[in-house]
Amino acid sequence: MIRTTEYTTPLQGTPYHRSIGIIKAIDLDGSHYCVGEISYELFDEQNFQYVVTPYWEQIAYLPKRIFSGLPGFDLDVKREHYYRVNITPTFIQMRTPSESREDLWELLEEVGLDYYDRFEWLLRSDKRCGDDNLIVSRKQENKEYSDAIADIDLNQIKPGDKITLNKLHNITANDPDFARCMYRLLVNGADVHILEEDRQIGVDERKWMLYLLLNLLEYSENYSKVRQEVGIYKAKRAKKYAGRARIQIDLVKLNEISKKFRSGAISEEEALKTLEITRSTFYRRLRELKL
Repeated sequence: MIRTTEYTTPLQGTPYHRSIGIIKAIDLDGSHYCVGEISYELFDEQNFQYVVTPYWEQIAYLPKRIFSGLPGFDLDVKREHYYRVNITPTFIQMRTPSESREDLWELLEEVGLDYYDRFEWLLRSDKRCGDDNLIVSRKQENKEYSDAIADIDLNQIKPGDKITLNKLHNITANDPDFARCMYRLLVNGADVHILEEDRQIGVDERKWMLYLLLNLLEYSENYSKVRQEVGIYKAKRAKKYAGRARIQIDLVKLNEISKKFRSGAISEEEALKTLEITRSTFYRRLRELKL
């Protein structure tokens, strides 16, 4: 118990250096969702700490299939901050190279580092941990957007960004694209200003919109699946359905690439390009390899 307290009690004073990253969850479509911040702070006498700050307001409206937690952190207790003092948390160890790696300096050179800094490497690297769908990107200054939703890179939206829209269209089941865009803007914590009405979407309105949008999107997704299943059933009854052929992949090559990917030796993009498969197929085969 004393040891645990030692590692979770925050250091006092002001750090002389701080780097901050945003933790994002990525769904099967490649959409990014901000779920929290992680900072690395250096103090005198070689003391350091990692601080994780979950975005609870955003997490509350994310389905479990997109975000189910952070490795090494008990989010059930819902703390404002989680500290790891003078120890590298599992979350960081999983997705960064250790000092003992044979190809360490090659990995450092790839991101322009001439010194060993695990967290800085993580912020600069585009490599992913193969065990989850989480990434960490450097936290940038907040931005203001005034273009149409379709012109905004929704993967770059983060809490505190300001979005100005001319007006809100009617969000209906017949307009799933607009509903999905609005959901991603709001669930990522952007402040949305409606120009026509000269007002900003308030806290309570945001919660209700997120609740309705999430249910609308899940209904739309389930409805599409049901229609597909009905179509397949009818085709089978009519003996016109043969099913989709399974993509053939060399198992030796798949094993080799999966090991390199999980160790961080190659990026997701490199793995997909080498195997010539889609992202969803790649992760499905990774799960099969673990069985």
